[in-house]
Amino acid sequence: MRLWSAVLLALVLGPVTVQAADELPAAVTFADHVAPLVFEHCTGCHRPGQVAPFPLMNYTDTRKHAKTMLRVVQDRYMPPWQPEKGHGEFRGERRLTDAQIALFEKWVTSGMAEGDPQKVPPLPKYPEGWQIGKPDLVVKMDRPFEVPADGPDIYQNFVIPLGVNEDKWVSAVEFRATAPEVVHHVLYFLDNSGRGRAKLSKDGQPGFPGMGFRPTGSLGGWAVGATPIRLPDGLARPLRKGSDLVLQTHFHLSGKAVKEEITVGIYFADKPPERTLVTVALPPHFGLFSNIDIPAGRSDFKVQDSFTLPVDVDLVGAAAHAHYLAKTMNITATLPGGEKKPLFSIRDWDFNWQGQYLYKDYIRLPKGTVLRGGVTWDNSAANPRNTSSPPVRVTWGEGSKDEMGQVSLMMVAAHQADTPKLQKAIKDHSDETVLLSRLRGDKIDWAKLGVERPAFWKDSPATPKKKEAKTPPLSLRDLDGKEQTPLAVEGAKAHVLFFTTTDCPIANSYVPEINAMVKEFTDRPVRFYAVHVDSDLTPDEARTHRKEYGLNLPILLDTRHQLVAATGVTRTPEVAVLLADGKVAYRGRIDDRYPSLGKKRQTPTQRDLRDALAAILSGEPVRVARTEAVGCSIPDVRAVGQVKTPN
Repeated sequence: MRLWSAVLLALVLGPVTVQAADELPAAVTFADHVAPLVFEHCTGCHRPGQVAPFPLMNYTDTRKHAKTMLRVVQDRYMPPWQPEKGHGEFRGERRLTDAQIALFEKWVTSGMAEGDPQKVPPLPKYPEGWQIGKPDLVVKMDRPFEVPADGPDIYQNFVIPLGVNEDKWVSAVEFRATAPEVVHHVLYFLDNSGRGRAKLSKDGQPGFPGMGFRPTGSLGGWAVGATPIRLPDGLARPLRKGSDLVLQTHFHLSGKAVKEEITVGIYFADKPPERTLVTVALPPHFGLFSNIDIPAGRSDFKVQDSFTLPVDVDLVGAAAHAHYLAKTMNITATLPGGEKKPLFSIRDWDFNWQGQYLYKDYIRLPKGTVLRGGVTWDNSAANPRNTSSPPVRVTWGEGSKDEMGQVSLMMVAAHQADTPKLQKAIKDHSDETVLLSRLRGDKIDWAKLGVERPAFWKDSPATPKKKEAKTPPLSLRDLDGKEQTPLAVEGAKAHVLFFTTTDCPIANSYVPEINAMVKEFTDRPVRFYAVHVDSDLTPDEARTHRKEYGLNLPILLDTRHQLVAATGVTRTPEVAVLLADGKVAYRGRIDDRYPSLGKKRQTPTQRDLRDALAAILSGEPVRVARTEAVGCSIPDVRAVGQVKTPN
């Protein structure tokens, strides 16, 4: 079944109590039971001028399509609502219950009786024109885009100058299509770089094709079945002066040639929001730096990621993005006390239904909560959405037959003053992901992305590697001349890196604790390293320090800050615990002996590193994955720039 046909067969019924079959009405009629549901929940799209190619405005309309409607409802392909029940409650949910399906099934299988026509309720009164009121700014394409009758789906980007000469805040966006039956979804990008305009051709079709545009901002998006809505509680997205609006539009062809000329209404907030909306993406960059390389036939390829909240936050919404092969997406929260809270889940991802979901009420998550999210892909022949037959190897890319993927949460800091700390933690997490990718030797096709290879990637091979080739792990010799690979965890469950300097008094005061832990874990699958970060420290000076303080573990000199950059540490003493998958399972203080500079407890109340190792050795997730170390700042840490990728 073609997508544009299936889209419009939705029967969206309101919430009712689940009923057994024998509790259904003895006789189900259109007038008494089906008409109220169809008019309230279906006719909004199935009426003239909307995305549906046929109406559902009376008994005749509904009877004509009822059997097909029942089939897609029973398959739960309709209505187009992907979030799984029990993983967050969202506004405008369109999920059907078993009782709703049973009611409609009984009407269809019992003969689709009309009932008394006098009892058919009146059609709802739908808003004319703009659905959420008159916009503050209305813009449109400079000329129509000609959509052919048939062929592959089309992705076209339309650049519309906004003429905004001062920074604004946007609370909502609504668009109107002249040929809504061919518009599947639209992403509202912002561009103040001029890249969009540079791609335009003065002749031929408006806009430029593809999915590879890199925006400088976003105002959200729309997909079939969605209705425009204002962000809650005065929240708004920034619109920088001089920005163009770029409409990345997905067309699915309808069998007849049409012309589309989109008009967009933008709604401004009366004042800047009191709290700043931010997004945590797992993994960052839509998986560009997460080694997405899916073998042909693999049905359960996974990428997982985690992020620890540095402050209290309120969750506002959730979203997901991937291409055709994605199967499942989810995010859960592990609270500081160990309680797990499901936040968002899709069990059967469908590329055709991309939405952004706002929670009914904010979800408060405390500082220290660990967010864990992931995506799985199915590249087997059994996946009906596989675009290749037989399956072929698929890697990260911007084309629809390539793959990417991430799950994201929109949130605000519970206290606006904490927003910079939250934003920094998000950036640090992104930088760490990029560095780990670099150290793994991941191949990134920078030319295909249309960007110059960043300086921090300068040691990457200039030519593609053979598939079976592996980049050797970072190797350093310790003070005794033995080769060590601290970032490659093999034959152990974890590597523990203590970062130190010879002249940091707090770092030196922890030497007895470090020695005690090394002795305690002698027979456990954990390896310990001390890492000196002084750029001008000589091996002889390090040996003198080792003798004076009695350090009894391998000692490495990280004069080029390779280990500093790989782990993201910023102080001494700070510790990083690495797992076999290259992830930093814990980073921060050894314990809370030093609440701040100049203050010291006689006995620590929290032993963060020991707790982290205990969890890892027992196969449990680390409850608190990030803490703030207290000590001496590490100078000249190599900065890493972010690479922005498109939706």
